[in-house]
Amino acid sequence: MLAVHLVSFYFTKLKEDPTKKVDRFLHAMRLHDDQLSDISARFQAEMKKGLSAESNAAASVRMLPTHVRSTPDGSEKGQFVALDLGGSKFKVLQVKVREGVGIRKGEVEMEEKTYPIPTEIRAGRGTELLDHVSECLKDFLHEKNIGLEKKHPLAFTFSFPCEHSALDQGLLLNWSKNYRAWGLLGKDVVQSLRQAIDRTGGMDVEVLAMVNDTVATMMTCGFDDQYCDVGLIIGTGTNACYMEEMRHVDLVEGDEGRMCVNTEWGAFGDDGALNDYITEFDRDVDSASLNPGRQIFEKMVSGLYLGELVRLVVLKMAKRGRLFEGQVSDALRTTGTITTAHVAAMEEYRNGLKNTREILMDLGLNPSPDDCIAVQHVSTIVSFRSSNLVAAALAAILTRIRQNRNLRTLRITVGVDGTVYKTHPQYPKRLHKVVRRLLPECHVRFVLSDSGSSKGAALVTAVAQRLASQRRQVDETLSSFTLSYEQLQLVKARMRAGLEAGLKTNGPSAVKMLPSFVYRTPDGTEDGKYLALDLGGTNFRALLVKFKKGLQQNTRLYHKIYTIPLEIMQGSGEDLFDHLAECISDFLDYMGIKNAHLPAGFTFSFPCEQTSIDTGKLVSWTKGFKATDCEGHDVVSLLSEAIKRRNEFDLDIVALVNDTVGTMMSCAYEDPQCEIGLIAGTGSNVCYMEEVKNIEKNKQSGRMCINTEWGGLGDDGSLDDIITPYDTEVDHNSINPGKQRFEKLTSGMYLGEVVRQVLLDLTRRGLLFRGHVTEPLKTPGIFQTKYLSQIERYEKLFFVLVCTTFLCILFITSLTFVCGEVSRRAAQLCGAGMAAIVDKIRENRGLDHLNITVGVDGSLYKLHPHFSIVLKETTRLLAPHCNVTFLPSDEGSGKGAALITAVAMQKHKMKKRNEKYLYSMRFSDETLLDIMQRFRRELVQGLGRDTNPTATLKMLPTFVRSIPDGSEKGDFIALDLGGSNFRILRVKVSHEKKQTVQMESEIYDTPEDIIHGSGTRLFDHVAECLGDFMDKHKIKDKRLPVGFTFSFPCQQTKLDEGYLITWTKRFKASGVEGMDVVKLLNKAIKKRGDYDADIMAVVNDTVGTMMTCGFDDQRCEVGIIIGTGTNACYMEELRHIDLVEGDEGRMCVNTEWGAFGDDGRLEDIRTEFDREIDRGSLNPGKQLFEKMVSGMYMGELVRLILVKMAREGLLFEGRITPELLTKGKIETKHVSAIEKSKDGLTKVCTIVSFRSANLIAATLAGILMRLKENKGVARLRTTVGIDGSLYKMHPQTVRRLVPDSDVRFLLSESGSGKGAAMVTAVAYRLAEQSRQIAQTLSEFRLTTEQLLEVSRGICSVCTCVCILLLH
Repeated sequence: MLAVHLVSFYFTKLKEDPTKKVDRFLHAMRLHDDQLSDISARFQAEMKKGLSAESNAAASVRMLPTHVRSTPDGSEKGQFVALDLGGSKFKVLQVKVREGVGIRKGEVEMEEKTYPIPTEIRAGRGTELLDHVSECLKDFLHEKNIGLEKKHPLAFTFSFPCEHSALDQGLLLNWSKNYRAWGLLGKDVVQSLRQAIDRTGGMDVEVLAMVNDTVATMMTCGFDDQYCDVGLIIGTGTNACYMEEMRHVDLVEGDEGRMCVNTEWGAFGDDGALNDYITEFDRDVDSASLNPGRQIFEKMVSGLYLGELVRLVVLKMAKRGRLFEGQVSDALRTTGTITTAHVAAMEEYRNGLKNTREILMDLGLNPSPDDCIAVQHVSTIVSFRSSNLVAAALAAILTRIRQNRNLRTLRITVGVDGTVYKTHPQYPKRLHKVVRRLLPECHVRFVLSDSGSSKGAALVTAVAQRLASQRRQVDETLSSFTLSYEQLQLVKARMRAGLEAGLKTNGPSAVKMLPSFVYRTPDGTEDGKYLALDLGGTNFRALLVKFKKGLQQNTRLYHKIYTIPLEIMQGSGEDLFDHLAECISDFLDYMGIKNAHLPAGFTFSFPCEQTSIDTGKLVSWTKGFKATDCEGHDVVSLLSEAIKRRNEFDLDIVALVNDTVGTMMSCAYEDPQCEIGLIAGTGSNVCYMEEVKNIEKNKQSGRMCINTEWGGLGDDGSLDDIITPYDTEVDHNSINPGKQRFEKLTSGMYLGEVVRQVLLDLTRRGLLFRGHVTEPLKTPGIFQTKYLSQIERYEKLFFVLVCTTFLCILFITSLTFVCGEVSRRAAQLCGAGMAAIVDKIRENRGLDHLNITVGVDGSLYKLHPHFSIVLKETTRLLAPHCNVTFLPSDEGSGKGAALITAVAMQKHKMKKRNEKYLYSMRFSDETLLDIMQRFRRELVQGLGRDTNPTATLKMLPTFVRSIPDGSEKGDFIALDLGGSNFRILRVKVSHEKKQTVQMESEIYDTPEDIIHGSGTRLFDHVAECLGDFMDKHKIKDKRLPVGFTFSFPCQQTKLDEGYLITWTKRFKASGVEGMDVVKLLNKAIKKRGDYDADIMAVVNDTVGTMMTCGFDDQRCEVGIIIGTGTNACYMEELRHIDLVEGDEGRMCVNTEWGAFGDDGRLEDIRTEFDREIDRGSLNPGKQLFEKMVSGMYMGELVRLILVKMAREGLLFEGRITPELLTKGKIETKHVSAIEKSKDGLTKVCTIVSFRSANLIAATLAGILMRLKENKGVARLRTTVGIDGSLYKMHPQTVRRLVPDSDVRFLLSESGSGKGAAMVTAVAYRLAEQSRQIAQTLSEFRLTTEQLLEVSRGICSVCTCVCILLLH
């Protein structure tokens, strides 16, 4: 029995199923679903890479924008000529879309003619190819009697990879499909075709569009099915396209709508992404192809290669004896003898094996039945792999579309063309099945293109014509919403005029400018519990706010919201305020504080005329309120009376606040620089801190917050020139016609209605919604402003809602454009108004540059995707001298009301007794003039060779002999070492039309262990950072000139040599003092050995600042640093610098003025706090001037003063916390923050910082007086370049000390790094000038031979003269 089984097993092996041996042989080609999902994920990653502007150049899947932005919608019409070039034949067509009927199935008529393209033309010159195309076109026009009485629009299907910059422009990237015409790569194919048509002559055509065959396929199928958003070609070649969201297409400007992207997926895998799926047969096909290493994916799936893949597999199996008993024919060895048509024939359902046998016999083989089965199975596996790979890539595209549209399920149609898909009997079914298996959540329909790509190209042209016409008309309509720079400047000027007029008591003003009687912003000392009441819309909010003071501020907020019914909003005033009192009573019960009698702030978001912080008469109702007997009455009294009528609780309303003022205070609690409040929501308004001296309605000193009520701008007709008919219609239908005109242009209550009016007009003109005006579209208020935000965010759910509401198909691009223009204008107008306000504040304070924060609240600012961006851009454009930061309010105006209440309730405990500690820090002008004279004497001592060694001011020569003159150019590296961060910059100075500077920079951390370690480690670290920077910017192979900003005192003997005198700023690296820092850095670079650097200049940060500012203003001859440390440099006459040889010209001198006073010259103005600071420093007795003025010590000075005052009971009720006793706990940034308030604590900070500014002014005055005397001028005109975090100069102080001077202060925008590059650039320029001068003068130089020749000539002349005399 065992023998029988063994024999049976033996014969079973002999008769093994032939398909199984093929399966084992080709196991690598059989892909399971996990592998397909992996391939799909890889392709998704490649798509993302190709869409990004940063990575596109390196991407294998190029994701080329086609500039096709829409599929047909049924309104297209006209006659078009189409050309279709992409294979061995070329087609010309006439396509007619019936006039007045539009596109429907059967309503497109086409006539076509096919022309051959000989092989020699496909491989010849590109001009000859296009000339052939042009001649065929002319022949077709003549044959079809297409007249020349008008210009014919032409569509061009060009089935090769092109980079489109427009629909009618495309640069050829590479040929495929056996085309090799030379001279066209990298050129615009459309322009080349136009030139060929001109050469041929006799035709009047206009090439409107060039598309890929894949795009044309999508358009053709989209003609019948508007869900068609994907095109797929599986033929001789393969490719896919789809409709991508514009916001993801980095290579094309704009975020609105969609654009068809040509993936060129045939190149997927060219970067090795498919290496683990590529078989030996794929490699053989690739190596034998015309383009090895390219179009890897296409070679695995397309019809051009499937037959060859089958041949290679069959050949190898035959050689190994697994087929044909090991026999191999010559035909089987010949490339191309098995075609994709053979593959399709082998897989026919009924005749597949018969066809296989015939094909193999034609190849000179004698196959057995098992051989036929095996070869047929090879063909099946190869073609099945093709459909699997296409399915995986297509699944990636469909997944991306579903994710783009944020859909759980996707219904979509894929348009397909190509001989493999059309002729292979099993291919479509396999493809569909795998796609649906990979994407069960997608409902995918495949539509076969019945008319080829030519019809699609014509449809692209038709769509382009239709969209262009509609867009042109929409553009013309919306042009009235576009504001030019000049118009925005006019709005800014009118707003400024309105602000000024509103501050005056005489005459009416559209901008009310209502005083709020809020005199300062929070300072962080607010403490306790406060009630806040907030009425500003259909809701009323009651809040309990708890503030905890200290360095770690803390706020707790509890609130409850109550609805105000419409009948109460528009009923009697008594009913309204009784309702508010009822809500307050409920809230106090809810919180359990009915008997607490807490102070309260009342946010009342309507225009009020205030006479004090706790009284205000309602000017007029807005936002839909119409309660009677309120306008002209004090609203605080109305609420107090309602509370008394209720007789349940008592409330002390100590502050009446506008919501805008509340927003400013809320944000100022977080950011002390916040001095402006903006509401951009249902309404629109601004408040800001105005100088009280400018308010004619108030005669106090200091500052006060002004509630502008800017919504009234334009009520006097000042905005009529920018108001559109749509705005007029909105105003006419409002409850307050002719009022709040600016608010109606900018606020959320009206923007949606403006958009509806525009949509209604465009629809009536047939430009939107196919001209169908629905009843909902006629309904005022139906288009809410929130829709603008949602539309511009492309929220798909919203589009479905709107489509349902309006009963029409939404034209997303046009609708988005309308919403975008209306909201953009609103943001620009707010920006123009904001620019007027910040410029006014800057001018009020006499500043060249203003840093300020705007606290913002409102749904329009917070929720609209572009409003805040446009607002910021416009403000920056119109107020270039202001750095404006916008800070969204988290808690809104309720918290602000509580803060105003807290500020109003604070007791001022620091009185004039504090002055005794600060008296010695206040200087008269006489004292400052005396300090200036002392400093001038020190300048002279430092410049003298004999007196320099004992001088405190070292007056170090920098060997910088010139500031930039505008002719510098080149590519430079700048190193900037001066603190815990080390910066490297690449600075490119170009000089084409005007001189420009481009900078790229990287910041590197310098750890504490390196700062305090060895000098070798420090400079090795610098060299390592420089190497990393050069790697990142791919410039290691260049030897660029380097400027080195080294912000420590150095003794220089030339520009590129500097010996460190002493470390400052916490640096203590050993072995560096007394050494040449350039030599140390060169040594570190040489030790690395992987790059070279030419260090041309070492400069101080102060010199760098002067050079940076000198680039923008050639009058700049002084540089100052006022930050962590302080220093100054200036251009001194060389004749006064004893330490440097030469008397001609000037040289920048680094004063190192931080050491002023080290010899005791300032002992009479130093305080006990200065001495304590010095004793606790790292360098006692040194840098005494710096310790009195710089940012490193100012916070500590304030802390020491506060500690002493607290110990004497003058502050904090005598309590001293461990934090206050901690050295360094108060930083200079805290001093700046505290100075925003107006109490005694602020006074300490102000006097300390003012002393610093005065001392800086005195020493700077000494430098300016020296410059004036050096130049011998009656009046000095100069510029001072400044950098440093502490820059709070008081130019008026300098001008008092140096009255005969015009001094401009210029803030350094780019720091000292750019300055180092400028020094290097100047050195380069001077060296080049010297070289040119030397070259010119070289013509006057005589060689020894020339001098001997002259000598011989003179001797000859003398001999002749002597002979003549003898005769």
